[in-house]
Amino acid sequence: MDEARVKAFRALKPPCVELSQVALRYKGKKATTKDIINSLESLHETIKSISGQGNALDSKLADYVFFPLSHIFGDSKNLPVRAIEVALQCLQILISQGWGNQLLSELGKQLLILLCFLAGGSATDTKVKDVNEELSATAFECLSSLFQASNGAGLGANSVDSRNIPILGHTVTVMLDGVTDGPSVSVRLSALNALDSLVIGITDEEALKGIFPGIVSSLTKVLSSKSGSKPSYKVLTTSLGILTTIICKVIDNGKIDDDSSNVQQGHAMTTRRSKGETGSWATATSAQLRMALANILPLRYHDRSEVQEALMQLCTSIIQQCSISLLQSIPMLTETLVALCSHSRDGAAVFNLGSIFATNGGLLDIIKSSLHDWIVALPRVMQSNDDTKKKRTIEQISTAFKLLESHDMSLEVLNDSMAVNLRASVSAAIQASPRAHLVSESSLEVSQLIQSANTGSRSAMIFQPVLFSESSSRPTMVGLQMLAAQLQDTPMSTGFQQDIVNTLRTTSGEEQLAGLWLSLQLLNRPSAESAMVDQYLNLPPGQDSQDLLLDDVYSFSLDVLSKSTFEDEDRWKLQALGLEAVAMQARSQKEDFRPELVDALYPILERLGSNNAALQQHAITCLNTVSTVCDYPNSASLIIDNADYLVNAVTLKLNTFDISPQAPQVLVMMVRLCGSALIPYLDDLVESIFSILACYHGYPKLVESLFSVLNAIVEEAAKSSTRAIKSSIDTTTRPRVYKPSTIADIASFLSSNLVHTNHPLSAPASPPSPNSFKSSLSQKDFEPLGEPDHSPEVPADPPAPAPSKTYTLLTSITNLAPSHLTTPSPPLRTHILNLLTTALPVLASNTDTFLPIAAQLFSSITARLYDHEAYTTLAAANALATLCECAGDFLFTRVEEEWDKLLGLYKRVEREMREENRIYSKGKGKVPRGMKWRVWDGVIHLLLLVVGDVGVNEDMEDGAFEALGGLAGERKDVRSVLEGLNADALWLVEEKARRNNGGVKLEKPVKLQGIVGWEFADVDL
Repeated sequence: MDEARVKAFRALKPPCVELSQVALRYKGKKATTKDIINSLESLHETIKSISGQGNALDSKLADYVFFPLSHIFGDSKNLPVRAIEVALQCLQILISQGWGNQLLSELGKQLLILLCFLAGGSATDTKVKDVNEELSATAFECLSSLFQASNGAGLGANSVDSRNIPILGHTVTVMLDGVTDGPSVSVRLSALNALDSLVIGITDEEALKGIFPGIVSSLTKVLSSKSGSKPSYKVLTTSLGILTTIICKVIDNGKIDDDSSNVQQGHAMTTRRSKGETGSWATATSAQLRMALANILPLRYHDRSEVQEALMQLCTSIIQQCSISLLQSIPMLTETLVALCSHSRDGAAVFNLGSIFATNGGLLDIIKSSLHDWIVALPRVMQSNDDTKKKRTIEQISTAFKLLESHDMSLEVLNDSMAVNLRASVSAAIQASPRAHLVSESSLEVSQLIQSANTGSRSAMIFQPVLFSESSSRPTMVGLQMLAAQLQDTPMSTGFQQDIVNTLRTTSGEEQLAGLWLSLQLLNRPSAESAMVDQYLNLPPGQDSQDLLLDDVYSFSLDVLSKSTFEDEDRWKLQALGLEAVAMQARSQKEDFRPELVDALYPILERLGSNNAALQQHAITCLNTVSTVCDYPNSASLIIDNADYLVNAVTLKLNTFDISPQAPQVLVMMVRLCGSALIPYLDDLVESIFSILACYHGYPKLVESLFSVLNAIVEEAAKSSTRAIKSSIDTTTRPRVYKPSTIADIASFLSSNLVHTNHPLSAPASPPSPNSFKSSLSQKDFEPLGEPDHSPEVPADPPAPAPSKTYTLLTSITNLAPSHLTTPSPPLRTHILNLLTTALPVLASNTDTFLPIAAQLFSSITARLYDHEAYTTLAAANALATLCECAGDFLFTRVEEEWDKLLGLYKRVEREMREENRIYSKGKGKVPRGMKWRVWDGVIHLLLLVVGDVGVNEDMEDGAFEALGGLAGERKDVRSVLEGLNADALWLVEEKARRNNGGVKLEKPVKLQGIVGWEFADVDL
């Protein structure tokens, strides 16, 4: 005995002796359970420390230590669980590091019986549900160590006899009960580890066959559990590992081949009978295993990668080692491997699977057959509401294609079925996807639309998804896109693409929508096989199969965009995809696409006027893409450069009395995008608009849409003319502002009177005689009329410059618009009045042209002041105020005739405003300024401009002070105008108001001494 073992013995002897003495005293009831637990823990610590010292613990020391432990195990029914648990921990160390492979068979069997009893109870009651969890888990761990260290506890090759079979059966039963009915995960894992050690350690084939059905059945129960509580992924992973081991050990190809060869060689009758029984057992077992595997394989969709990897190992091992014995199970195992690889995060999974299939050509045929089945089933899957199942099926198809392509398998036979079923699948997915609510109005303001349309960033050229836009459908869309991208790189891509494109004009509804979407996905980038295919086709120079197919899709999309409407949801989606096709064609041709703008640009702009926000955004993206790839600085430059035929296209629609709303919307968007640069092209178009207005004036919506075009033209023209108006000279005549006389003014007046006094007028001369006229005439007064006058001529004024096209266009609009102010639609009247308000300052820059227009407009605008709609009255007040400001005193006579009505209007709106404030003042908080207040404020503004810019006579002046004088203290604009009119009168009005409010009468100033002939008078207010 070496020194290490001597030290170990010396260390073990005291706790062993102490435990033996305590155990004996406990039987004599002279020691407590606490003493036993303390002794066991001391012994466990000692054994644990010795086990870490190399080979110090041998079989003899293990026998020495086991002696006191046997007292504990013999009295286990009377001892607490903690004592038995610590004793088992000591026993586990003795088995693994003490006895090892030197454990005697008889002792091993005794320990096997003991551990089975502690783990699961007696042989008559093997359920572990009433056994302590910690004790059961420790017993199973001891069993695992026992199987690893003792050659299967004496169950090695050729060691099975009638005495071992009951022990083996009971052991397996206890472990399987722990696996299936264990009270906790730790117990189940410990039982599984023990079972794994048994399956690995046992070498007797007959023994393995005997326990094989029970183990497979119990593990299948665990792996296919459909109860409410799912097993732990560790339990599943370990169970799959055990199943893999035992199947490959029991029913691998080698054993079946050996059995068959032995039968064929004609051994003895007993041998043939035995082998015949083995063959029939293998056949029956293969059928049962197929059923078991069918219940286990759904684990391929488990969310834990560890479980998927364990299942992949099971399938791979069976395919490699049991392809003959489990021939019927190979197809579903192969499909499972494809499914596992399709959603595996390991990029090498497909490569590893391909290396397996490379050695077995039959597996590729299985995958090809499965691929056909999946393709045929795909439309049915897409009709369901299970998005996860849709995603899985698409991924499986994609992975199968990748595997078959990597092995150069011909897929031409799948071409037709793939085209038909894939289009049907997309169509079914569209039908099954949630219906998005159609946005009836655009969520973008015009200014935002213009800004986004002029954006050249990369994100501005990315289309938002039209189909499968919901978050739940997004994985389906991504899977279909990846599948389409994968199909592009296959030899069958050209034929497949041709089949899809050819059906665009022969289908309708969802099928047509699905076909166009698929065509775009398949043609989204050049195919890697395109050049190889083109060399076998007789194509014109510069064209390939991809270009021809894209031309067909582009032509179909233009037909869709030129004929379809906005109302139907599926139709607008088809139009959106058509816009994507136009953008794709533009990206393909780049600057060569410019000639195509003659046909393509108008449909794009037409969708800018859509009330559907999604379609409108698609049009913006398409416009950005086209302008970028055609090398235009921005969208506005694109439209301006092509404005001639765009305007012609719109004019043609209007001239043919096409009253659809699209043309006006296109015009509005064109004007907004291009600004004033487009206006000179619109003179003929404006005439067409007014022709339609004359014929369809009874259609309010149509008239409003046309006036929205006119309003956009006027607004953009006004923006461009603002700077010119500010720099021009104002030639409008206005009334003189009242200016109080100063001392200097009085002195100057008196001086002029003094001059006239000192120089009286001379007496008038006597009338001349009639003859004096004759004498005063000379011969030169009768020169012939025909002779030219050689006196120098006075230079004439230079002719006025001709008005610009923009000015002429605004003049035409302003002259024709007032005739529609009698329309029964209040909103339309308001729009027309706002249009005039915008146009008048621009027209006022040319007085000769403007004043006749002002005379014509005055009565039309004034009539709208008295409408019952508040917003119309406000618009008319603003328009008339602008007209007065621009025309000045030219309108004096007309304003004088209308003055009394204007004052009556002011009184009415003031009364309505006070009533509105009274209603609002009943609530708490600040009184809001409602519509009535805005009308009242607008009428005040009108009266102030009349007084300040047009002028008033004495009678009108009294009315102005009566109406507005009370507001001079509150509003600076009122005070400024009234002071300019008559400051003294304003003072009298304010003084009267002060006295009426209880103010003290002003005292008469004291008469100054030395001044005679006058005195201060009393003012009677």
